[in-house]
Amino acid sequence: MKQNSLPSIATLLLMGLFMTACTKTNPTNPNPGGGNTTAQHPNFICQHQPGAASLTGQFVLFDLDHDTNAEKKYFIVSLIPAGTEFTDSAAVIQAPQSIDSLATGWPAQVKSAAMGTTRNIMTDAKNAVTYSVPNPWTYAPVSTSTNLYRKLNDPVYAGGKAGQKPYGNSPFSTVYYPQATYTPYSQAWRDITYYFKDGVFTDNTAGGGLRSLDTLFVGANAIPWTTIDQTVYVDYQVAATAIYYRKYFFFDWTNWKYYTVNEVQNRKDYLSYAPVYYLRWEVKTYSLDKFCKWPQGWSKK
Repeated sequence: MKQNSLPSIATLLLMGLFMTACTKTNPTNPNPGGGNTTAQHPNFICQHQPGAASLTGQFVLFDLDHDTNAEKKYFIVSLIPAGTEFTDSAAVIQAPQSIDSLATGWPAQVKSAAMGTTRNIMTDAKNAVTYSVPNPWTYAPVSTSTNLYRKLNDPVYAGGKAGQKPYGNSPFSTVYYPQATYTPYSQAWRDITYYFKDGVFTDNTAGGGLRSLDTLFVGANAIPWTTIDQTVYVDYQVAATAIYYRKYFFFDWTNWKYYTVNEVQNRKDYLSYAPVYYLRWEVKTYSLDKFCKWPQGWSKK
């Protein structure tokens, strides 16, 4: 009888195993986001306001730039302390969650924000999204009788930016310039509203007009203001002097950078007068990789 020329089943199995071994490649993770298939990119940060007042050194980062609220996320960070002061970096204290976990009913069409706190977020010069526990988000115009509305919309206070979207608001000290003859230092605070993309600010004074952000403080031109998106700040105490100072953070999401501005104390001596102590500012620049350990899936856009 003629022998069957077809290979045996055992031979076929061996050939299959050999071919598999020769063509095997390392598999890729189809879902590196750990269950979240939507990439997250921060586009808003504000002071954290879990209760009646903001907590010192806690901020909320949002990614609002999505069509559905399920994809709009936020997480919370707290600055890392260094004695009575703070470092320039933060630790994540609440992992990313849907914006609906703060309150339900965020207006889905709102995909960016102007300034504010966790519970009270201005979306432009006239409208805000707010909530109080356990109520849902409310999207409504700001009362025209408030100082907030006035400083953003009245040309007497907002100058040429009246009615235009702001990108931050914070108190900032006045600038003192020592003179050859004795000049006392009387610190005052300015109510600064930032219009970063135009490189200008207002200070909520009648007729104050628009001023270049390069003049905000001594050394301010070290920051490329038109690239900045938002700002937050923290107060801290220097143990050696028991004096409180302020640290500002300015964020540039596009170029993935942030800048810190620390108040520092300077001294001017005058004959026959007590020394005058006044503020100057120290600017530092970092990659946003240093700001915090970004949650999985969050990165530069």
